[in-house]
Amino acid sequence: MIFTPSPLEKHHFRDELFYIKRDDLLDVDFSGNKARKVEYYLVNDFPKIKQIVSFGSNQSNAMYSLSVLAKMKGWRFIYFCDHVSIFLKENPIGNYKYALGNGMELRLSNDKCSDANSLDNDKTIIVQEGGRQNEAEVGLKNLALELISDIKKENIQNPYLFLPSGTGTTALFLQKYLPFKVFTCSTVGDDLYLKAQWNMVDKNIDIYPNILNSKKKYHYGKLYAEAYKIWKELKDDMRVEFDLLYDPIGWIKFLENKKKLKGTPIYIHQGGLKGNESMKARYERKFDKITLI
Repeated sequence: MIFTPSPLEKHHFRDELFYIKRDDLLDVDFSGNKARKVEYYLVNDFPKIKQIVSFGSNQSNAMYSLSVLAKMKGWRFIYFCDHVSIFLKENPIGNYKYALGNGMELRLSNDKCSDANSLDNDKTIIVQEGGRQNEAEVGLKNLALELISDIKKENIQNPYLFLPSGTGTTALFLQKYLPFKVFTCSTVGDDLYLKAQWNMVDKNIDIYPNILNSKKKYHYGKLYAEAYKIWKELKDDMRVEFDLLYDPIGWIKFLENKKKLKGTPIYIHQGGLKGNESMKARYERKFDKITLI
């Protein structure tokens, strides 16, 4: 294993007990699930590889981590996304800024997936959006083994896991290797989208995690005052900063469903804090300070 195991912390929020797996503390450049997903590439040698290619959003956490990986390996890094706003181009911030600083070559595309995959050859590694591929299993299996060890050490009774999902790759592989239930929620599309993402990686529906829903439909990347407020409440009460894009929606859906869930919850902190730089700026531009208090 290339990373030192992350700590499991005991916290209380709204007078209820939670354990938090602090994968955000794994590494400065490879934090959270991105650390786990790139572990395969870090522990193996690829003497023929000259470049790595991926695609996704212009503030993707995976984009930044891949830019660091490429820089370490001496690879060219080509990244496709469908748009970059004039404001972001003129005011680089967050993952976009740091990935460019690491030498990322950004290409705009109306069909970013096809354009990225068209570059596939024996000197290129193609990483699917969000790291949704079998290579991610190596690091996520290690995370599952860490959790089993943590739970035994802390003597946690009847544990269950919760984490919000983009592609759902992390939740899928954790459920594959854990002997207890993994709950997740979609933050990008609906349940059908999430199951389709899992199906691209593993067609065995018996290992699919349980999906939690909310009374309100949340759209990916859209700003919600209640999301910012719970993010701030979590930070103030537990002294833990979470990602502003995925975690607030995750916590909202989790807390709505918690009374139906039996056992001791363990929340996976998947990192992504570099993205907060741009997300906070977006919130401050959209809402006044009174709304966000």
